[in-house]
Amino acid sequence: MKVRRRVQLFSLISVAGLVATGCAAGGGGSSASGTTLDQERCDQITSGTAAGATTSLKQPSGGDQSLRVQQASLKTELPRATVGSKKTISFVGGAYTGTTEAYWKDLAGKFEAANPGYKVNIRIIDWNNIDQQVSTMIQTKQYPDILNQNKFSGWAANGLLQPVDSMVSPSVGNDFIPSFKQNSYYQGSQYGLPLIASTRALFYNKDIFAKVGIEKPPATWAELVAAAKKIKEAGYTGYGLPLGGEENQGEWSLWMWSNGGEWKSGDTWGVNSERNVQTLNFLNCLTHVYKVTQPNPGQTNRTDGVFRPFANGQTGMIMGASFAPSLFKQWNANVNYGVAPIPLNNGTKPFTLGVQDYLVSFKNPGNTEAVSKFLNFFYQSDNYVRFLTSQGFLPTTQSASTALKSDPNFAPYLDLLPIAKFYPSTDPAFPKAQGTLEAQLGTALTPGVDPKSVLDQIQAAATQGNGG
Repeated sequence: MKVRRRVQLFSLISVAGLVATGCAAGGGGSSASGTTLDQERCDQITSGTAAGATTSLKQPSGGDQSLRVQQASLKTELPRATVGSKKTISFVGGAYTGTTEAYWKDLAGKFEAANPGYKVNIRIIDWNNIDQQVSTMIQTKQYPDILNQNKFSGWAANGLLQPVDSMVSPSVGNDFIPSFKQNSYYQGSQYGLPLIASTRALFYNKDIFAKVGIEKPPATWAELVAAAKKIKEAGYTGYGLPLGGEENQGEWSLWMWSNGGEWKSGDTWGVNSERNVQTLNFLNCLTHVYKVTQPNPGQTNRTDGVFRPFANGQTGMIMGASFAPSLFKQWNANVNYGVAPIPLNNGTKPFTLGVQDYLVSFKNPGNTEAVSKFLNFFYQSDNYVRFLTSQGFLPTTQSASTALKSDPNFAPYLDLLPIAKFYPSTDPAFPKAQGTLEAQLGTALTPGVDPKSVLDQIQAAATQGNGG
């Protein structure tokens, strides 16, 4: 799955000894300045005495943060069929679980039965391939009528999307949780309908913790390292680190924010800030100095490379997601695990990553009325709640939140939503930054590669215009 963000950073100050590259065998590596990244310097990072530890950071801000949602702005009359309107539309979405395609095809069948003459062609694509395939659709102008994706602002900036606020009824539009609706606007118009939300937390294997004598989950980076070492010594993977291309922006954001870093400072991108270089150095420490991760974390994808080994009882700790339990159930896994807040460093405040996916509609001639009908059908309470419970995601509407608040599979994560931080997805430059990060972040763990140079590439992508 994929999703949205908002954040901040600052310029890099040169401080000796912390711009390290990947480490050679023997537990050390050389930085851009030739300084070795060893256990002493790694310990400095987790103790708050390394470079950037005392630098003051602003709270997240930016133009998209200041947007005020106008709840009463919805039109009361929905689009009606006109001459030239088409009744067959296409829906393209991502495969969240093995049952995603079955859900949408079943919903389309029910919609067609309730609306004779209308048809919805469903196409579901694996999340590892959806970006490339959607990019091809857009380049060849084969736009889907409805798209389920984790981004929208680049397409909105290029004039490809139609505003969706007038395409759903007022009862639907005013039911969205304000923070999610606010994160669906570009330059004053709503182009995304909040589809699902998910949050992140530390998952830890209770049986492994008991076996090695760890009494409680770690609350800091230093405690995480100490726990991971004990777990590794007992023959397990201490911490599962997925920096392969499958939504590694989520894993990165968790470590970045937990160290006090940000994607942006106000309206200025700062991916390659000093604090973020320090964070990437720490991930090198986990891999090459403390050696508590699985092999080759730079090439490891989240679902098969980290979630599945955790579900199989092979890994002590991971950054888990609110939808992960549905995957564990799908895999018939019986792992005994607990959920805890994200471990912090440098005195940062508690948070979670709030990930939001959208439904958007491209400007295909004559599709507005049929798209509107289908969207309103989907957001009917029973249809929407059925989607959430089948896929394991959190709701973006107030009514569904109320309906699910007593469900033990949802309640722990619903409580995290008030402290959620988001990707800067309303910035049209974010898709380019995200795409470059997905392709390049894992290379920063390769021996001989300067981590700052990798962040410099992501920074350059973010500052080269919109991400259409």
